[in-house]
Amino acid sequence: MNTKMAFENKLRTALYVLQLCWGACGLGGVGAQDVPWHLGTYDGQLPAPAAINTVQQKPGPHRVVVAVIDSGVMRGHPSLAGQLLPGYDMVSAAQNLRNQRSSDFSPDERGAQCGSRLMANSFRTHGTEVASLVAGNGVNGAWGVNPAARVLPIRVLGACAMSRKDLIDAISWAAGWPVAGLPANPHPAKVINLSMAGGADVCGADLQALVDRLVQAQKFIVAAAGNNFHKPLQEPANCTGVISVGALNAENRIEVYSALDPRTFLYAPGGGAALTVNAEWAVNKLKVATYELDFLGHERPTTRFSGVGTSYAAPVVAGFISLWLSHHPDKTLADFASEKPKFVRWVAPLAQCTECSPLGLVSLDRFGGPP
Repeated sequence: MNTKMAFENKLRTALYVLQLCWGACGLGGVGAQDVPWHLGTYDGQLPAPAAINTVQQKPGPHRVVVAVIDSGVMRGHPSLAGQLLPGYDMVSAAQNLRNQRSSDFSPDERGAQCGSRLMANSFRTHGTEVASLVAGNGVNGAWGVNPAARVLPIRVLGACAMSRKDLIDAISWAAGWPVAGLPANPHPAKVINLSMAGGADVCGADLQALVDRLVQAQKFIVAAAGNNFHKPLQEPANCTGVISVGALNAENRIEVYSALDPRTFLYAPGGGAALTVNAEWAVNKLKVATYELDFLGHERPTTRFSGVGTSYAAPVVAGFISLWLSHHPDKTLADFASEKPKFVRWVAPLAQCTECSPLGLVSLDRFGGPP
């Protein structure tokens, strides 16, 4: 047996044990230092004021598929081993450096360039980081809100500008609906995460019709409110039926970069500048699975507290919804809205929006599952 095969076998064994622990003990089998602050604490320590407190919430018996429509996911990251389903590169030929759509959902190569536009390395790893916040398996402390969820990676963002048609096709394919020229999606998503913002100030008729169809099909679509420094929501977050997510710092205050709009459905930990308090959560950034360069300039997987933005707050909510659905697979958006008082805490409003009544995500309920 070669070294690579031996490593893969050991990793599979470790993940199997990890999943057994999740089924039996939630996060009780790991040390406090391994629990990212935004998930809360399990050992009696005071959690961060904005923590969602799902640490001891065991996933239910139903595995939920969460589509991460983003810049692509790097499938080799250990913190995502066993968590990814076969996804798709939905970037059409005109915007695709690979010249066609395909089953290769990985991001563009490091340093990819579209004309004179150079893709930022942080953009390249964005989808991987978002996916880890939904369903990270805990390797090196990158825990998702629901490690029992499965991520469906779909790439719509690359070095070139995103096409609106590509986004519409990506959402449709994620939902399990036919898209011309593409194979059927064998793993339709129940939850769709869009960690992107910046579209039109009013939701377009095409996108709204698609969201309406999703809601009717009892699917959930979660979108980042946007990092527009307290301006109103833009597409896709401003579409009716979308669960729009603003960002909080660890102290449960709305971050300065977050969109501010009375239509914002929820706020969740999104991170920001480090805080001056003497607490573990003062780092005020979300721990994500990402990549960095070693001293030889080679890319290697790592985990670190670097997630900042509403695009990171959104997958926290998407993961939370998948955790809730793992106990109640037939629940709908209307159910989530009616049960919302069980899942929120008060957030101090800001003077810039007198009509806003911001609510932060928190687990005040056991989802009907075991304690």
